[in-house]
Amino acid sequence: MYWPVSTPRVFSLPPVPSVGLRSSSEPATSASESPDQSAKEEHILAVKLARNGYLIGVITRSALYVYQNRPFVPVAVAVRTESSIQTYGENVNILIRPDSQLFVVQTSSGYFLTYSLTQNAENRVAKLNFELSSTIPYILPGPGEDRGAIEENIRFRMVIKVDAGIECAIALEEELLVLTTSPPAAQLIRWTPDAKGGPQTRTELLSHMEWFQFRERITSIVYERAMGLFGWISSNGKGWAVVKQSGNASSSTPPPSPNSDKPPRIKLFSGFGLSSPPSQSQSADVNQQKSIEDRDFVRKIAINSRFSLIGVGTTGGAISIYNVKDYSGHIPLLREINAPFPSFGTVTVITWSPDGYSLFAGYEHGWALFSVYGKIQGHSMLSEDSKYQKEAWLSGTRDAVWSSNGGELLIVPYKSTEIWALELSRWSLSGSYSSDNLNRTLLLSNEKLMLYRGQDQSDLTTISHEAILWQEVAVPYSYLSQNWPIQQACISGDGRYIAIAGKKGLGHYSVYSGRWKFFADERMESDFTAHGGMLWFENIMIVCVTTIRNTHEIRAYSRENELDDALVLHSQVVPSSIILMSLVGDSLLVYTYSNTLYQFVINSNAFSFQLELVGQVSFAGIVHAPARVRAINWILPDSQIRSGNPVNDISQATIVFLIDGKLVVLHPMQQGGDLKYDMKVLLQNIEYYTISTKGLLKNSIWAFDGTDVVVWLEEMFNISKLDSAPEPIRIQVDFYPLSFLFDKGLVIGVESNLIHRRNVSFSYSTNTTRTHLFIHQILRYYLASSQDTEALKFAKSFKHLQYFGHALEMMLHNVLDEEADKPPPSKKALLPRVIQFLRNFPEMLDVVVGCTRKTEVASWNTLFDIVGSPKDLFEQCMSQGRLKTAGGYLLILHTLERLSDSSSDMIRLFSAAIEKGDWDLCKELARFLTALDDSGNTLRQALRSMKLANNIESPFEESFMLAIDKSKQNGESE
Repeated sequence: MYWPVSTPRVFSLPPVPSVGLRSSSEPATSASESPDQSAKEEHILAVKLARNGYLIGVITRSALYVYQNRPFVPVAVAVRTESSIQTYGENVNILIRPDSQLFVVQTSSGYFLTYSLTQNAENRVAKLNFELSSTIPYILPGPGEDRGAIEENIRFRMVIKVDAGIECAIALEEELLVLTTSPPAAQLIRWTPDAKGGPQTRTELLSHMEWFQFRERITSIVYERAMGLFGWISSNGKGWAVVKQSGNASSSTPPPSPNSDKPPRIKLFSGFGLSSPPSQSQSADVNQQKSIEDRDFVRKIAINSRFSLIGVGTTGGAISIYNVKDYSGHIPLLREINAPFPSFGTVTVITWSPDGYSLFAGYEHGWALFSVYGKIQGHSMLSEDSKYQKEAWLSGTRDAVWSSNGGELLIVPYKSTEIWALELSRWSLSGSYSSDNLNRTLLLSNEKLMLYRGQDQSDLTTISHEAILWQEVAVPYSYLSQNWPIQQACISGDGRYIAIAGKKGLGHYSVYSGRWKFFADERMESDFTAHGGMLWFENIMIVCVTTIRNTHEIRAYSRENELDDALVLHSQVVPSSIILMSLVGDSLLVYTYSNTLYQFVINSNAFSFQLELVGQVSFAGIVHAPARVRAINWILPDSQIRSGNPVNDISQATIVFLIDGKLVVLHPMQQGGDLKYDMKVLLQNIEYYTISTKGLLKNSIWAFDGTDVVVWLEEMFNISKLDSAPEPIRIQVDFYPLSFLFDKGLVIGVESNLIHRRNVSFSYSTNTTRTHLFIHQILRYYLASSQDTEALKFAKSFKHLQYFGHALEMMLHNVLDEEADKPPPSKKALLPRVIQFLRNFPEMLDVVVGCTRKTEVASWNTLFDIVGSPKDLFEQCMSQGRLKTAGGYLLILHTLERLSDSSSDMIRLFSAAIEKGDWDLCKELARFLTALDDSGNTLRQALRSMKLANNIESPFEESFMLAIDKSKQNGESE
């Protein structure tokens, strides 16, 4: 979950020095050796991030640049001579070996030029001066900039000729995988000779691959190491998921057949098709079929190992999301994401964020940022205004990579010598999954935290878009300069404390006092890395750490104490690495890579803090890949919470966990003394979920599936009795939801906006807070399922809210719109039940009036046939002194042609408004009568009638008419 912030930084490549003509045996040279100091600009062709996230490779037609991230500076460059370009061809692509010690440049003539990169950690190419006592002007270090720019030496190593031609290639740990042109084949070239004496190269022809039934070439390839999965794109526009056969060369070669003289065929890869253009037989119109093929032609592939997904971008601008369930070809299509604007054109880049929670898509004429299952989070807008033509990052994307652990996107526009670094803010939930991070929204960027404070404001302030509801907290540069980027952040349930963890160590912050606390001893800080989550228990910070001794611990620190190893409240060693943890009441649930869930009970008082292990359960046979579990929680029966022994919690709890995108519920069952689980999958494509712990919504499950908020109330399902998962309540939102304010009936989210101001020459991104009421949709579910008592109880719990009447109005409006257009059978009609329900609240009269203002007149008869005559409702308002609401019913009567211009009802209301001194209503009624008769005769007649009825003197009529005329003139001038 990422959103653009501010305006991007721009980095221009240094001009390429002209190195003249040299021998073809010297294909490259260092820029510093250039005998000719004249320089030329060349467009960037590709950018690649090394696996360590520290080095970035950039190529142009004749040069290779190596940049260091933080500070973003070039630390090495290799420039080729014109003679080298004529001999070996121009640069077209760059590969980086996973250890970052070898950079490989692919050329247009079928060569690989390899360059070795060595680091001298003691020397600095550039060192910023951070000494406060220095006489030289100093600046403060930015995030990760404490060590300056380290010296990198680049040297040409060798040329590799591929006689069959190069279509595409990718660098692996031990080998270089090359897809050749003629013949089409997959070739593995070892970086170094095999110690066991195996062959230096291995080749498998595409025509020999039984699963690849095309006479085509492979034009593009990507690889995801965590899954061991390749993505191939063939020249006919088809995408493939491919795995490399395990074992050495001999194991990948089948034994020869005794009846055949042909050598055995080597099998290096197996794969499965993802998508393909429709066949010609599907359409008789060749021109129409050609457009369909062009639209569905696969251009780019990206693999998401965190969620086991494959994204496939097409010429038509759509991105298809596939779920990799196994390596046997079970890869179903989950969802198709369309470009936010048709004018964006063909997909040119797709790349997942490092944590897998977001997808960046570059197009010919723009870019877009999506959540993992397709919710738009930001986009560029192609502007035809010449004022913005210099902002190339908005007009189209040639290449892009994520950097800074997801904190930035490096975007390369078409025909550009610049790299645009777009800063992003991300949701703390992606780094530390906890219920508190869901209940109180916390965003983090490279240098600061952004805390949403709407929970602590009044009802109307919370739903206001103009109110300042975000508090920004700057992270001290002394910590960021060495430990950037921030890996995790969490907030306490009461919003008082925040904790962060960077590359090493951690720190915490008090929202009320504004004070940070970090380790004073840098040795202690660098002794461990936070890994596996962090959360708050009252004023105690609980964090999972991995030490430099490769031990795994759960540590507790008090906010009141300084951060010091001697002041750790408690340290609990865990046998294996921790994946995640969650807090349920006073129980700490810890899930590890051993596929085991541990339950610790927290024993805490003013003097001590202890974790007591009371239970554990193995998920062997239930969860096949522990690393794919992203969240875990449980629901305990009320009887167990009130009086049960915590030792029995595991055997009584209904466990809810999120694995990849599947929301799974495990209901415990006792069989012969053994604990078994009945497993149900509630829904697919879930990005996150939370469980409400208080009020009438207690034990309800709330989740987001990339399109809607989905809700399962506690009474909706009894896992032990249902054969399948119940259908959830769906709440449509047009923004990305971040928090659920259960006590206010609100969904809170963020929407990104790209702004162009006339008084500045650049564009910048801002985030807008959005809200959505869910009260009316829960009420509708209760009424539709004939749970009137529950609906009434639920509604009364929100009666104190100032916008409660608006929620009732929204429910009535939605039901009326649906049933007025398509009347259901009388037994299934929901509108009568909604009206009957509304009669329990004094707001009903206002709700009906408000609903009519938002509904077409054609639907009014359907409403009033059930509610009753508008005339009767008008009389109710008059008897209750609701004059403004009564005025609304008079408008309804007039619209329905049941009210004459000089109706006595209008005079009664006018008189009552004058008597009560409600001059705003008097003005509205006068304007209404004036609109009926421009001459003003109707208004004068009404005033005369009121004068006779109320003994109003004639001067009042004159002064009132003058005031109305003046008000009318002002309105016309406006």
